[in-house]
Amino acid sequence: MKKNVVIISLFFLFLSFAGCKKNNEIKFDNSYPLATSPDVEWAVVVEPYVAFRKTTEWDSEILGHCRKGDILQVQGSSISSDNVQWFKFIHGWLPFGSVEIYSNRLRAQTFANELK
Repeated sequence: MKKNVVIISLFFLFLSFAGCKKNNEIKFDNSYPLATSPDVEWAVVVEPYVAFRKTTEWDSEILGHCRKGDILQVQGSSISSDNVQWFKFIHGWLPFGSVEIYSNRLRAQTFANELK
């Protein structure tokens, strides 16, 4: 009888450890190292198609384009002579009305996902 109790106890002990997994890794996404930096802002393009401008003027040279849902790191901002706020990005300037600004990339990504 004692032998059966020991065997059953060992069996249940084995089952309790068999379900444990030691390779539960936490993966860190470092593709955007400044994604949560407190002094970096991120923008989501909200217009279907927007032109990057060379300066903060509407008639300025067009340097490139971006599309709705694109996420961009803000490099700076300025107010033009006609009181429009512009944001500086790597590819040029975009006006305030064409982007939504967020304090970190994760929030920007959540909003961009809702746009699609």
